[in-house]
Amino acid sequence: MEKLNKNEEVILEFISKNLSVNLANILDGTGIQKRTSQRALKRLIEKGLIDAIGTTTDREYRRVFDSEDSIVKLGVFISGKLAGSLHYGGGEYTFKYDVKYNGEEFEGLAKGEVSRSVELFAYFENLIPEYDRRVRLLNGRDDIADILERLSNSHGALDFVPFEKLFKYKPTYAKRENWISVKRAILAENTFPNLISAKVMIDDDILDATANSEHSDLSGYQTKVDVNIVGNEIVESSSAEYLLKPRNKNKSNYFNADKNAKKRYYPYIAINEHLFMTFAKNELDFDVPYTGIVKAKDVDYHYIIKRYDRINGLKYNQVDFAQVLNMKSEDKYKSSSEELFRAINKKLSFKDAKLKAIMFYYYSYLIKHADLHLKNIGALEIGNKKYILAPLYDLISVGVYNGESLDLGLPLKEPYKKPKHWRLSDFYKLAKLLGISEGAFKKEARYITKIFIIRMPDYIQRLELFEKENPLPMQSTRVSRYKSFASKINNMYQERVITLKKLGIIEELSLLEEVGGPLSAQKKRDTA
Repeated sequence: MEKLNKNEEVILEFISKNLSVNLANILDGTGIQKRTSQRALKRLIEKGLIDAIGTTTDREYRRVFDSEDSIVKLGVFISGKLAGSLHYGGGEYTFKYDVKYNGEEFEGLAKGEVSRSVELFAYFENLIPEYDRRVRLLNGRDDIADILERLSNSHGALDFVPFEKLFKYKPTYAKRENWISVKRAILAENTFPNLISAKVMIDDDILDATANSEHSDLSGYQTKVDVNIVGNEIVESSSAEYLLKPRNKNKSNYFNADKNAKKRYYPYIAINEHLFMTFAKNELDFDVPYTGIVKAKDVDYHYIIKRYDRINGLKYNQVDFAQVLNMKSEDKYKSSSEELFRAINKKLSFKDAKLKAIMFYYYSYLIKHADLHLKNIGALEIGNKKYILAPLYDLISVGVYNGESLDLGLPLKEPYKKPKHWRLSDFYKLAKLLGISEGAFKKEARYITKIFIIRMPDYIQRLELFEKENPLPMQSTRVSRYKSFASKINNMYQERVITLKKLGIIEELSLLEEVGGPLSAQKKRDTA
């Protein structure tokens, strides 16, 4: 095909999507001015790409199809600016930056050339939900890229616009303030437990993921629903600033990297995430969005979290580290901690942001967040192509359910070492990749470990008080001594402190005095 200008491309795409259109249809459908449209139509006729049928007053236009008749074109916008165009069909995906785009490159897609692939580019594929959720989104669609057009609530600030609607897209990002200036409003405040009294106005088949349709654009395995809180009701919304994770009613293999692993039930997963997120927010001063729990009408609780990349309908750019490393969603466990931290060092713009990243990793280690993979850590743009560690998200203690779980999701590779019972020396290696000294890391690790030891019992006590009015029974077996969720959390905490002492971490951080209480309590319980 001969080279077309943008007006010609848009009008040709509009005509391609319709059997027959007149000039009025084109003006209304594309938003292009009349004289400009008339000139473009004349050139398209001359190039043999469309036919004109009828007289001047009632003329209609039809596409003359050729070998490109299966190609779909999407304009790719970031923060309201046209970055380039994604074309797909005929077994190939191509992406090319717009000549006027002066922003940074998308990882894996170089400027100055046409990128080609037989699979959807990882940078875009990572935006799409995974597993059964992806299957529901694909219902009635021919290509995985067809999903991109309908994504309005995926993470970050990308918009995918059908090419024939390119000039009808009206961005409002000129009104967007710097993220730092609205940080307090976006993240908001909450304590633990934050029991929200709002009524969930969502059908059971949606909450149970038994509907044929998908109700969230955010990626991941876990069932999600895009919502807003309106008055005293939680409702679905296409411009959501909150996310609802329904109570975990059925067995799943949510925490297993192995797709063939057995499914199991994870009770009170909403309370689990709410507790460890709130602890990180209020005790350790990490950037963490507002979170809360909502009583489900049958069993367990729903979890709700505020979006940290949205405010007043405006989006902020963020990427997860699967995107940064140009790896597909299904490969999110197939990296290493060293590879992740090299990418963190390159992507984050400030030393304090890099320190926050390694300390988040260490906190995740303390609470046995075994599901920490490439998509559960991200970078948030705060303006001028500068990135900080994205606020924490999807922070759950897998160790509460499985004491034998790994402490993190990604191993060390040089030499290979599974993230189970790492020592401080292993974190020193990762800190070095960020240009952070052993002493600087050790100082922060001591602070976080001390707060974990001293303040976590208070959160467990709050959970015990909550259970007096809202029982959280756990299944009791001949070999299990747990009768409530609080006792399960407490056991993870006690065993974690004991493990830290056995590994020499407590002594190395000069915290032997602080662990006297937890260790004494554990010894007394074991001899009872």
